[in-house]
Amino acid sequence: MRASVQNIHLPQAVITQAIAWRIRLEAGGNVSELERAACDQWCTSDPLHALAWERLAQLETPFAQVAAKAPGLAQAALRNADSERNRMSRRSALGAISGSTLGVFLLGWGVNDSGVIQRMSADFATVVGERQQYQLADNSQLWLNTDSASSVHFNGSERRLSLERGELSVAVAADKRPFVVEVSQGLVTSFGPRLLVRQEAGSSLVQALDGNLLVQPARAQEPLLMEAGQVVRFNNRTITSLDNHMFDYSAWVDGVLAVRNMPLKHLLTELGRYRRGVLRCAPDLENFQVSGVYQLRDTDFILQTLALAADADVRYFTRWWAEIAPHKIA
Repeated sequence: MRASVQNIHLPQAVITQAIAWRIRLEAGGNVSELERAACDQWCTSDPLHALAWERLAQLETPFAQVAAKAPGLAQAALRNADSERNRMSRRSALGAISGSTLGVFLLGWGVNDSGVIQRMSADFATVVGERQQYQLADNSQLWLNTDSASSVHFNGSERRLSLERGELSVAVAADKRPFVVEVSQGLVTSFGPRLLVRQEAGSSLVQALDGNLLVQPARAQEPLLMEAGQVVRFNNRTITSLDNHMFDYSAWVDGVLAVRNMPLKHLLTELGRYRRGVLRCAPDLENFQVSGVYQLRDTDFILQTLALAADADVRYFTRWWAEIAPHKIA
């Protein structure tokens, strides 16, 4: 995407209108030329509409894939798409779709779970399996891991990144202004040149790669001053130290997973962040210990390598469901 439009924030109403149009057009079959022309007119009527359409096209969430997973819900959403588009032009989009069939489709199938709105609203975003590097206005370097979204809030007194989802790493440029990363559970202030932050469900993981960090949970009175190399997980109130000898949390910046004596079950959980669908192993292989460095550019090859090490097979039940299991006995 062009650098000149990366920092433009899209209103929720525009985002949801773009999604509604996308649903209607990608359904195919009953789409008329008049409808396509109406969509084109919507896109060209406002630069924000065109930007929303461009960002949505980059998120790889075609209606056909969704319909294959939930055909009944998709068809119900399609029947209501036209009326929802009309209503969304007159009021807040999220309010307009609340409780409706389209709302169930968008919010229930995964606009929240798959991060469509978060990624479209963010200044920088990646889809599942993608990793990107960006240069910020202060010359800091930002890396975004798979399925991540972050926005920039710089002013004369502070440099702040908000991490809406996923994971980031920053090489912080020298500047008089403090550098802060905001997550749902609190704030992380950097006093060193490099840090890593991962937003999880109900908590955040932080690593001080070089220098010190100050972690301040939103509802805790006392912050924690972290030293270089330290890894912690924190929620709104508490902070817990983690062992980073088994898993190199920052290796993804170099495009790899690096593990040492890590149970296969846990490694597959990490690997699953880089591909869509279900990824698991048979119960009797869950504690099989794995060590190695694995290139993230080919997750299927990683699965084959892990299966070979465990004297097992990779079984694909569907395109979206893979399992490492012991060899079948003939």
